[in-house]
This record gives sequence, C-alpha cells and structure tokens, in this order.
Amino acid sequence: VPFSGKPYPATMAQSRSKSYCSVPGCCSYAQKQPYLHFHAFPAAIDVRQKWVSALKREEGRKFVIRRGSTYVCSRHFTASDYVLGLSASCLKSDKVPSLE
Repeated sequence: VPFSGKPYPATMAQSRSKSYCSVPGCCSYAQKQPYLHFHAFPAAIDVRQKWVSALKREEGRKFVIRRGSTYVCSRHFTASDYVLGLSASCLKSDKVPSLE
C-alpha cells in the first residue's frame, strides 16, 4: 500500500513547490498532489545507487540527480518505510523505493 502521509489542509493545494517525481511513468507533482511527500535522493552514495537501480535508471546525460530538484514521491514507498511521528512522518534512512 503506497504511503500518502497525513492529510494536509485544503490550503496546501495552492502549494508553489515545483517538486516532480522522477520515477519513469509517474506523473505526481507537489502542486497537484500536496498530500504526497517528495523525497530527495539520499546523500549516501551506496543508498543513492540503490534508489537509482530500483527506479531502473542510470545516472548520465539523460538523468542527473540534482539537489533540490530530483525527487521520488511517497507513492513508491510502503507505510513500513516510514517512522510515524505525532505531527509528521519521516522516511527511514535505509529505505529504497519499491512500488511502481
């Protein structure tokens, strides 16, 4: 089951974020789906490579991971990939996208 996180107030629909999901075939972006979380690629090289592999992509000219602009949405993670807090959810540091 994909994780959508906690519902946000309707005013979040006016989000100006330009976060798009980089999973091939996924059309999610923050402005249209403010209830989704958008996760930046990890800084740790080993975990980052696992993400790239899980997405069936290769870093190169056609796919460049840039800080602040390359994300994977919460539709590609399961509920068990998160630590649930009182006011927010946090993706566990070793989790890799697993849902298409």
